[in-house]
Amino acid sequence: MGYRLSRTDKVHAALLAVCGAVLVCAYWVAFYHSNLTLPESVLHPDKPGHDPFALVYMGFESAFPLADLLVAVAASLAAFYLIGRDAKAVLFGLIGSGALGFLALIDISFNLHHGLYALLLRDTGMQLELVINVACVAGAFWSIWRFWGHPLRRADDRAHPERAL
Repeated sequence: MGYRLSRTDKVHAALLAVCGAVLVCAYWVAFYHSNLTLPESVLHPDKPGHDPFALVYMGFESAFPLADLLVAVAASLAAFYLIGRDAKAVLFGLIGSGALGFLALIDISFNLHHGLYALLLRDTGMQLELVINVACVAGAFWSIWRFWGHPLRRADDRAHPERAL
């Protein structure tokens, strides 16, 4: 294909590859450093002062690893295909970015609904989680916007007009 990889494409590919893995890992570091996940909170529900919400929080967050893996794999494939100037980058970029935005919004909704952001002043895990939540939403929607208008998508549409939207 005659498409030349732009500097923005190179930055986008690096962000997809790094953030697809790094933000997912950073999120799980924040999760396991939150006061709600400390062993004394989760493993001893009969202990005086135990927060019963810790079990709810652990149950909710425990549902995310496979979905996060989807995001990491799709983002990595999008980066790989973007560097290779292959239109498959658009497909994997939209899948990964959409999944990332969806998961971030679910997490933000849970945190708001249960007042977890109120812990920001005393819980570094929640502080990091807020930063990650905002970065994931912003990055996901920027990436969706960028992939939808990307020249690789338009070139593929021209090559296969029967598949164009």
